[in-house]
Amino acid sequence: MAVDTLVAGIVMVYLLGMLGIGIWATQKTKSTADFLIAGKRFGIWAVAFSAFASIMSGFGFIGGPGLFYQGGYAFLWIAIVAPLAFPVSWFVLGKKMRLMAEVREILTIPDAVYARYDSQAARGLTAVSVLLGVISYLAVQLKAMGFVLSEILGTSQFVALAIAVGVITVYTVGGGMIAGVTTDLVQGVVMVIGSIIVFGLALDYGGGLSQMSRDIAVNDPQMAGAFGSFPVMLTLCWYFLFTVGNSGQPHMAHKLYMIRDVKLLKWGAPIAGLSYFASSLMMLGIGISVRASVETGAIEALQSADNAAPYFLTNFTPSLLAGVVFAAALGAIMSTSDAFINIGAANLARDIPESLGIHFDTDRQELWAHRIASATIIAGSLFLAYYAEILVGLLGVVGWALFASALVPLLGIGLNWDGATKEGAVASAFTALVLNIGLAIAGEFYGFSLPNSVVIGAFTLVVASIVMIVVSFATSSVSREQIASDVHSVITS
Repeated sequence: MAVDTLVAGIVMVYLLGMLGIGIWATQKTKSTADFLIAGKRFGIWAVAFSAFASIMSGFGFIGGPGLFYQGGYAFLWIAIVAPLAFPVSWFVLGKKMRLMAEVREILTIPDAVYARYDSQAARGLTAVSVLLGVISYLAVQLKAMGFVLSEILGTSQFVALAIAVGVITVYTVGGGMIAGVTTDLVQGVVMVIGSIIVFGLALDYGGGLSQMSRDIAVNDPQMAGAFGSFPVMLTLCWYFLFTVGNSGQPHMAHKLYMIRDVKLLKWGAPIAGLSYFASSLMMLGIGISVRASVETGAIEALQSADNAAPYFLTNFTPSLLAGVVFAAALGAIMSTSDAFINIGAANLARDIPESLGIHFDTDRQELWAHRIASATIIAGSLFLAYYAEILVGLLGVVGWALFASALVPLLGIGLNWDGATKEGAVASAFTALVLNIGLAIAGEFYGFSLPNSVVIGAFTLVVASIVMIVVSFATSSVSREQIASDVHSVITS
């Protein structure tokens, strides 16, 4: 697209603001607890906005309109219904995760797994699963950042990526989660406001949802239906995976440690859920309005579905608003990226070493190890994004599924059922890891797919949960005696 000076200026001001927050947060980060869980200093608004912003990601702001454009109303089963995932996550994990951080020194998701099951094997398998998902997701996010920023600034993707990575490195490596949550709060507010305004413009442009639906139905009635042009089972699997599986997303669950006052947890779900709903409106408005325009012949068909959002913003919105929304899109990518960087660094510098019996002598050593690990994660993801695209594509297929099937059974079930055993946890985590990667390899290289359009992630989540329950019942004679009294009090709370 042609470079708009006002749009580029707004985005650059936004990036400078993020850089300023990073420098400020670096000065505030004095310990490993500050770096990983922000010293448990944030209020519910900051944590809830951070949780929703990191889940939204570039997939929502850029990919979402494209999926509405491509498949019609099928994507409603994620974009609009997915806010239900936040109440589910808060109910299943919210209080439990925060209380675990009170009774034990817990800074990461695998820390909670170890405290619950007293098993380094379960901790190590969890850390490896999360790390694989983090690196693949981060590689995709960084590549998306370079693409979006290069389109805005009119530079090469290399220059754009260097600018974006420079900013995110400063505030992530230096400021950790203090910077991450603060920037997420700003980014989340921008997403919500920008989405609501663009949704209104899209409705006005297309003549309202009813008119746009009629325009689409003239040539393709199925696309205007409840399941769009995608198979019914596929959309139902999406619904299941994104609603139940959200509880297993580490970039969401990790934020639950950071709330200052446990009593305020109950407000987090409606804040995060409604914010996600509001920011999803833009996906619906742009995707359906552009599709309706194509069906009526008002515009030519797009070369790529992912061009739906950039096309609408550059052609049908004022430059000031387009700049704000492009900043929001960039912010969505950056909010997910900084969460993944911090989580991956924790896996690399803390969880995997401790599962192998390696410990740091001082907190200062561990803090610097996390900063070095953050830089390593960024460098490794950049390398994978541009020099190992097959691996990124393979892991990207299982990213969300690997998170969900590894963590929902171990924490979603384990923190609510004292009958879950360490043997069940290890068997479930191993099953999730092997099954997800195995099915992804079979699909990528041998064309394998599950029958009736069943999504691999939904299948592996169900299987891993069944393994957890069955193996736990088989080894239940010693389960409750293995649980420490302080951890048991959290489970029964």
